[in-house]
Amino acid sequence: MMSINLKETFKELDVNDKKNVISRELILIGEFVKKMKDHYGLDADFDIKNYDVNTETNEDDYLLFIYEDIFEIEKQLISVLSRME
Repeated sequence: MMSINLKETFKELDVNDKKNVISRELILIGEFVKKMKDHYGLDADFDIKNYDVNTETNEDDYLLFIYEDIFEIEKQLISVLSRME
C-alpha cells in the first residue's frame, strides 16, 4: 500500500511531472520483468518507452503511449508466468 505522504507528494506535482513519474515507474517495472525473464532463460529484448515532457503530446497520445507500455509489460509477464508453470 502506498503511504499517504507519497500520495500527497504525487498530488502536488504538475501534470507533466506526474507523467514523468508514471513513465519512470513503468520503466522500472520493465527492468524487473527483464531480470525475471533473464532468470528463466527467456529473451528479455523489449523496451518500455521513456515519456519526454519536452515533447508536445496531447492527452490522447500520452494515454496511448502509456497503454502501449502497460500492454507490453503484461505480454512479457505472461511469457514469464507460462515458463514458471
